[in-house]
Amino acid sequence: MALPTPDTLAPGAALGVLRNVTSIDGASGDRAVVDGTVSTAVDDIAGSDGVDAGGWLLLPPLADMHAHIDKAYTWEMAGRPAGSLEDAVACWQRFGAGLSERQIATHARRALMAALRAGVTTMRTHVNFHEGADPLRGLRAVVALREEFSGLVDLQVVAMHGHLHESALVREAIALGADLLGGAPHLSPDPVAEMDRTVALAEEAGIGVDLHTDETLDPHSLDIVYLSRITAHWPADRTRSAGHCVSLAVQPREALDEILGTAAAAGVSIITNPLTNLYLQGWEHHVATPRAIPPLHAIRAAGVALAAGGDNVQDPFNPLGNGDMVDVAAALVIAGHLSPAEAWQVASAGRSLLGLPPAAGEHGDIADMLLVRASSVAEALAERAPDRVVVRAGRVVATRRLSTAVVDIDTYSAKEITV
Repeated sequence: MALPTPDTLAPGAALGVLRNVTSIDGASGDRAVVDGTVSTAVDDIAGSDGVDAGGWLLLPPLADMHAHIDKAYTWEMAGRPAGSLEDAVACWQRFGAGLSERQIATHARRALMAALRAGVTTMRTHVNFHEGADPLRGLRAVVALREEFSGLVDLQVVAMHGHLHESALVREAIALGADLLGGAPHLSPDPVAEMDRTVALAEEAGIGVDLHTDETLDPHSLDIVYLSRITAHWPADRTRSAGHCVSLAVQPREALDEILGTAAAAGVSIITNPLTNLYLQGWEHHVATPRAIPPLHAIRAAGVALAAGGDNVQDPFNPLGNGDMVDVAAALVIAGHLSPAEAWQVASAGRSLLGLPPAAGEHGDIADMLLVRASSVAEALAERAPDRVVVRAGRVVATRRLSTAVVDIDTYSAKEITV
């Protein structure tokens, strides 16, 4: 009797044994799930014959380390804007005040569901101090969703305040449950002072920071260096992340080496967001438009922890975001020149930044995984992994099947086709 295949699994199903599954390095073998962890000692396990996973990959689950789910699905509502980062910020400042807490929660929940179906089980989302009379309404909505999605998506919440917000309000955001403090210092009249204030408030609360850093093609913008200097004394396990870091793409090589050396020594991680930065940056460059992605190989070679984010989901900052980190990983290959395997490593690296246990399908790893119908990581990225099974602690929590399109080829096969 033929064994069932992964595409027959439904949410709620418990995995036993995966037969003939392929790992990220291309090796094929059997894996078992025992008490929520992976075992390669399959012959020692009695019970079901398991699932025939031939033709499927077992991959680390994806991690979106720079999201904005409080802004998701607002592009149409905001009037279908287009333009640069500055244009998007201005649009949001005009439009954001009209969003209610209920609307924010509805959009954010939809974004989380889309990410989970895509295989994202770890997410760090920035949440604005929203325009209007109740600036913490977005934070309340997302903190509530963190509890709702517990056990499905490990959600870390960043309170993204600005220089106009009083420190007392920032402390209130921390008390509501923010995990980290964030912000965009380049939007402040004094970026250095704003970074000093943010770090001081984080130290007061004993939490870390994740700042929007150097999101510009101006080579003189080097906030990552200052962030590194003022957090170098922090405990090793306290988060200090620099998001975007676009200006690193336009640094001379010697300067870049020094910058990355400073970041590595301070334990600062970099979160690259290729889709949004490819969209927002370079509008003023009508020819030879810069790629607006930091130098990924140099970052990794310097020993700086590198992760990735999808950033924006159909909002004024990117009308085409969809919460799928497979698209992000593909961009890391095409625009960032990583290999497919390296790109998947970066797109799943956020687990380690959150201190979560390894989930690479190795013996003893937690049985969090993404099963993808593909023969290689390159094929998975090229085809955008149409069929996926998302697993948490050995139990299926989501599935996605898109490869069932039917073409009526017989009707047309007898006709002459000219090209």
